Amino acid sequence: MEKTASLDSIQPRFLRYRSHFKIYFVALLTLSGLILSFWGHRLSQERWHTVYSEYNFELWMSALYFLVFGSFYTFWLRFRLNRVVQVFPTHIFVHKVGKKEEIIFDDVESVGIVCMSVFYFKMKNGIKHYFSASLERVDYIWEGFNQARPGVISPEDYDSFRTKLVQYDHHQKRKEWFFKHKLADIVNWVVLPFMFLSITYIVQTREIVINQQGMYFFRLFMYSILVLMITTFFFSFVLKKFVFDKRVSDQMNSRPDDKLRDLEFEGVILQRSKMMQIITASFLLALVMKSEMNFFSLTKIKEDLTTFNIKSGHTLVVDNRYNCLTCKYTLKDGDIVVFGRGTIGQIMATEGDMVGQISQDKRGRIIASENVQEVPKGFIAIKLSNQQEIAMVKIGELIGKIQK
Repeated sequence: MEKTASLDSIQPRFLRYRSHFKIYFVALLTLSGLILSFWGHRLSQERWHTVYSEYNFELWMSALYFLVFGSFYTFWLRFRLNRVVQVFPTHIFVHKVGKKEEIIFDDVESVGIVCMSVFYFKMKNGIKHYFSASLERVDYIWEGFNQARPGVISPEDYDSFRTKLVQYDHHQKRKEWFFKHKLADIVNWVVLPFMFLSITYIVQTREIVINQQGMYFFRLFMYSILVLMITTFFFSFVLKKFVFDKRVSDQMNSRPDDKLRDLEFEGVILQRSKMMQIITASFLLALVMKSEMNFFSLTKIKEDLTTFNIKSGHTLVVDNRYNCLTCKYTLKDGDIVVFGRGTIGQIMATEGDMVGQISQDKRGRIIASENVQEVPKGFIAIKLSNQQEIAMVKIGELIGKIQK
């Protein structure tokens, strides 16, 4: 009561932006910290150009994340973290960072519905003020304007959009209530990812050698987060559209002034949906493990590799399972591989084989090489791109085989 009175002497309807926006912000900051820690660790061990050539795709994905996050915060989120709206019979006040803006209903020229829960007031001076269900009980603004200016909005549009606003308000409230079932959430967001990383590592290392364990677990972690986010969004969308929205619509059609949520009903449905989400996420994560999807990556060629008939600008698939000689996915002579710090070459011989460089004289005749040597144990002989040089590369430096 005191906080409301400090904003204005009249007791209004007092609307805040959703508290879960702060949770979004903290989660995004946490993920940003993890990404920066990973790249900081890599850069502390290797030079920038080395990291860029070896983790080109991952760097671009990280840059894209920070670009999206920065844009999301700059142009949308920051305006909703510290805003309060007060609704009066004849006007509304929008409080933001110590400033107060008054919107008088009589100065509104027209009202427009954008989509879903988004609508705006176009003032006589041409300025538009937008509102959405990210604001608690935004239907109060819609109702308040209609009571002050009856006839501006047609009764059909008013009733239809008012129902949508209540539906979205309930949906946003359920987001704030999302972690009510703590045990199911701990299983879903902590236990399940941990089990996925552990079991996948145990199963996959029986047949595959993991040369880069840091990158291996990073990819597994990203897959687990992606699966959990997709399943959460899917079940949230299905419940909203086909269960809760229908219930609100039926409720308001029979009792227009009844906008209360049935918390007991919602609690039962959400708890059951979380159990279904755990089952679905487990199935998808098992599919990732079974298909070994986490072992595939992309690399973009920056220059022509004429020796291997690969042109610059092409994006190639790298199968990271092919990185040893005695595993299930065995490399053989002639395979084009990525090794070391993103270098591409072709396997010429494996450990124990004899290999030598072949050259030609000025007339094009082949000259027998005098530089013949045996490939040492634990090494393979690789012909580098666009040249005849042969390099001895440790097997542990193999990243994967290029799939054309």
